Amino acid sequence: MNRIDRLFAILLSLQKHKRIRSEDLAAKFYVSKRTIYRDIVALNESGVPIVSLPGEGYELMPGYYLPPLNFTENEAVALILGTQLLKQQASGSVTIGALQALDKIRAALPKNVAERAEALTSIIGFFTDTDRFNLDDPKLMVLQKAILSKRAVNIRYHGFDRDKTTERTIEPYQLYYAMGTWYLEGYCRLRREMRTFRVSRMEKLSLGTDVFARRDHTRTRPDAAVAVKLRFDEKIVRWVRERQHYGFVKEQAARNKSGVVMIYQVIKLAELMPWALSWGSGAEVLEPKELREMMREEAKKIVNMLT
Repeated sequence: MNRIDRLFAILLSLQKHKRIRSEDLAAKFYVSKRTIYRDIVALNESGVPIVSLPGEGYELMPGYYLPPLNFTENEAVALILGTQLLKQQASGSVTIGALQALDKIRAALPKNVAERAEALTSIIGFFTDTDRFNLDDPKLMVLQKAILSKRAVNIRYHGFDRDKTTERTIEPYQLYYAMGTWYLEGYCRLRREMRTFRVSRMEKLSLGTDVFARRDHTRTRPDAAVAVKLRFDEKIVRWVRERQHYGFVKEQAARNKSGVVMIYQVIKLAELMPWALSWGSGAEVLEPKELREMMREEAKKIVNMLT
């Protein structure tokens, strides 16, 4: 932490705790007591009225306060809940920074707004079934640097439906997180088109030296290659909706049988098949025939394995 940040943090600590000892400040910021003495002098010289009480510590002169930030109650709730969710889902320096920023916001909020915001956020919690992702993950750090500097990356990529890797050079455009997984969207020089890559399947990743200009290249959604229609029995439709596949597009009433027809779009049928099989006989493939055959063959293998 640089000195400017430490001075502001000391001021926030004084406003929050009313009175605090130099040794406590030194321990909190990992500096010597002599450094804290100099910081207190600097704050005083800048116009902050800090009172020194021998043997007791420091406190702000009564009546002095930081001007409150102009956050509404809803804005304060949004910031607090957003930080709580980030803390629940992620680790790394960004998460630490978010918590430190939240402390600053809490200290500067008007008392009545802070109390109402804390009351609301105290009754809301987040529980997730995925592992926390590390925002300081080396792969993410390399990809962020590549995107910001517009430099290509070289990857060794393992495809979803084949036990094979390919060497590729990618012009990275954007990172996004969905369904517990990080993805990179960019232009693949090997395939000469826009592609989406799962970061966890990058077995090797290095930052290239050449700088690229973003291509004026539009495309349809990456999951728009293959359309799939599945009919689900009425008794499981509710649960399917709760555990929906990421390729879901829309649903419609079934014509000749009971249940609901749901339409999906995926790059490859192998992305959908394991999820569809998980619903057992409650899911029927209407289209395409290729997926019906794939699931039939898989069902035969399961039967042979269990008999």
